[in-house]
Amino acid sequence: MFMARRQRMAAVAVIAACALAAPRARAQSASERKWEVEGHGGFAASTTPDGGTAAPLPLGAPYTLFQSRYEPSWLFGDGAALLNSVNTVLSPRTKITPLDAVIGSAAASRGSGAAAGVRVTRRFGSRYSAEFNVDYARTPVQFTRNALDGIEASRSSFITAFRGLFGSGPSRNPNVTANATITEGTGGELLTTGVFGFDLVKGGKLIPFVVGGGGIAHSTGSWPVAALVGNYAFPIGSLPGIDETDRVTIRVAPRENAPVGVFGAGVRYAASRRWGIRGDVRFLAGGGTNDVTIDASPSSVISEPGVILVTPPNPSAVFSSSRFFAPSLSAPAISGLRTFTASGFAIRTNIAAGVYVRF
Repeated sequence: MFMARRQRMAAVAVIAACALAAPRARAQSASERKWEVEGHGGFAASTTPDGGTAAPLPLGAPYTLFQSRYEPSWLFGDGAALLNSVNTVLSPRTKITPLDAVIGSAAASRGSGAAAGVRVTRRFGSRYSAEFNVDYARTPVQFTRNALDGIEASRSSFITAFRGLFGSGPSRNPNVTANATITEGTGGELLTTGVFGFDLVKGGKLIPFVVGGGGIAHSTGSWPVAALVGNYAFPIGSLPGIDETDRVTIRVAPRENAPVGVFGAGVRYAASRRWGIRGDVRFLAGGGTNDVTIDASPSSVISEPGVILVTPPNPSAVFSSSRFFAPSLSAPAISGLRTFTASGFAIRTNIAAGVYVRF
């Protein structure tokens, strides 16, 4: 009888101990949820560094037969200078606006747009954490307003400069055309970063925090391209006359991969032990530079019999449809000439909000 009573009392004690231990086990299980996985979206914007160095543009080779020079284009550098010196005498009111200011500067900038990403977090102690982030920001590189204005000024002045020049002598109604085709960039940046976090308060549901770290910004998509094509053509009496074409392509070349530093702050709200909401602002400093390259490929139509026109000033400009005498616009083609090397770094601002799950 006594033994039965002792067994019943022991059973009650075990049940009570288990009941008291259950909350502790649940609390311990919750405290052991050290990992978080988050999906987030938001907005990204970037500054554009405008520092850099413009490369010297090539000088035209001397024309041995006439006091002139062989040029790859009339639209920039020595070719524009030669044409404008000729027009100073023959058509003072019409000058070409060279592309030098466009191709010798930071001609493009990165736009702003939507961003999204994922984040994996490991918590240490009551305040510390380490995060790995992969974010994609749809922020394509595009020509600046100044660059577009400069391209248009060169295109339109090509027409007025050659109409003025040829209208002063060989042709009262020359056929002069110039077209600019602008292809803006697509894509954005893939940002892979790792940061350490520190909670500014130790407990509660609403916890502000700060982060710092680094990573890599990888540019994706295509880059801006501007293609300018100018042509002048006119007969000389009953002869086919002159027909020459000036082609220049401007390309923007971002650095595809660049290291970045990361710093930021935010707040998270623990909706329960298993999930919560987080919002933050992060700044990424580094990269973001855009170099500029050009291509130039002049051409002329050969006719029989050929015609040669040499302007009076010294140096002169030579226009030709003869197979025996090349025109001034006949220097070897240029491909991938780097005219501007950018320097400095961009500051990217990423604003994001997301939901995280703890496990």
